[in-house]
Amino acid sequence: MLNRRELLLLRAMYRQDTVTAAAASINMTQPAASALLRDMETRLGFALFSRENRRLHLTSQGRALIPEVLNALAGVEAVDKMAQDIRQGAMARLAVGAVAIAASSLLPPALARMRQQHPSVAVTVRAGTALEIIEMAVDHRIDLGVIVGSPADIERVSSLRLAPLSLYAVLRADHPWANAPALTLQAVAEAGPIVLAPALPAGRATLQALEARGLPYRPIVEVAQSSAACALVAEGLGIAIVESLGAHYAQRQGLIAHHLLALQDPILAVVWPRDRAMSAPAQHVQTAMAELARTHAPYQDVE
Repeated sequence: MLNRRELLLLRAMYRQDTVTAAAASINMTQPAASALLRDMETRLGFALFSRENRRLHLTSQGRALIPEVLNALAGVEAVDKMAQDIRQGAMARLAVGAVAIAASSLLPPALARMRQQHPSVAVTVRAGTALEIIEMAVDHRIDLGVIVGSPADIERVSSLRLAPLSLYAVLRADHPWANAPALTLQAVAEAGPIVLAPALPAGRATLQALEARGLPYRPIVEVAQSSAACALVAEGLGIAIVESLGAHYAQRQGLIAHHLLALQDPILAVVWPRDRAMSAPAQHVQTAMAELARTHAPYQDVE
């Protein structure tokens, strides 16, 4: 088992270029850090780093450990932060999970509304995929989460569907199609769009919608976040296909969003632990997100 100091050193080695820099960042000497790394490798039974051109590089085995190292330290640091809050009298704490696009569109105004009623609540926002956020709710690592995911994924948690989702085409205001009265999925597909990767729920829905209509799937770029798709559009790289939250984000960035089609899957939903009562701050966030989803275009579908 690795202790906290060893985890800190591994994280520092992941972030820094040399043992000297990594050691200095966590107040260790270089000889002590080198000795600790050798001891870890002996106990683990495999090499964590290989030396190339007088620098250390993570081996494949070492690289496989890094996500768990980062998660473990995040958990330890969250416990430390909570203990500090308790010592300082900030007993109320809210942990919220959110997929990236919700964290940059729907969640901020919801948290602002909650803070008006609960100004002393300390808030932690944890990012992840829909499945990761569901796991956080199952394990009680969050009080609630907002996801874009499949209805089948939320069976293990309590949930509230916020709004149906749609696919939208996102364009720059100077694009020849920006002022078109309507835009079809076929036209966007044939233009070679920027799309969300099929590993994401909305990206999978895009691929399925094209395949169901016999349309080509020839994206010029696949991205992992709607905000990244919008940034590429803003730079003039073409048209993007995103879900409703991405379209709302695009409009805030001065881009144009054209509705393409409504979706049954994925959905926009709030999830929380099934066997734990929701706190008052969490209830306020849930209520605020539900109201925002109902009243703020393009969260509403218009087919």
